[in-house]
Amino acid sequence: FYTGKGFDAYSQFMPRAEGHSIEISCMEDKARWKWDNFAKKNKRYESLREARRLHCGNSNSYDFLHEVWTKEMKRPDAPPLKLVIEDASHESAHMATSLFFWLPRIEPGGLLVVEDVQPLRGPNPFRTHILPQVIKDLHWCGNKLKEINDTRCFPGIQPLLAGVHCE
Repeated sequence: FYTGKGFDAYSQFMPRAEGHSIEISCMEDKARWKWDNFAKKNKRYESLREARRLHCGNSNSYDFLHEVWTKEMKRPDAPPLKLVIEDASHESAHMATSLFFWLPRIEPGGLLVVEDVQPLRGPNPFRTHILPQVIKDLHWCGNKLKEINDTRCFPGIQPLLAGVHCE
């Protein structure tokens, strides 16, 4: 939503999807977000808010994510969650919170896209420490060769994904 076009780009790419966006810039708590409300630049801002598809809050807050998930997205009539695009904070801890919150909720065959994984101070620890470990753990099939003493760091990840298998 920074330029007012991000949500629209994904909506055009997947026109039949039930899109939701979690946006910090439209939080009413200005003590925690002191910059502009970038989301208001989107011409559909009001209609997205009214349709309960634009959720204003901090995606680093497990409680906020859980509230959006349980009250707005996991409704009896809701479609399965097949795609999450994490385009929120550029802070490593926030990216990790989002990763571990959404990954278990995505339906088999779904995708998690984490944007802004770049060599900058904020996201770099996610890029250099968390993401490589997650990728290794997703494909970890046990230490059959015993060449190195290697174990999984996040053992609960692999069973969540239908597409991961050991060869």
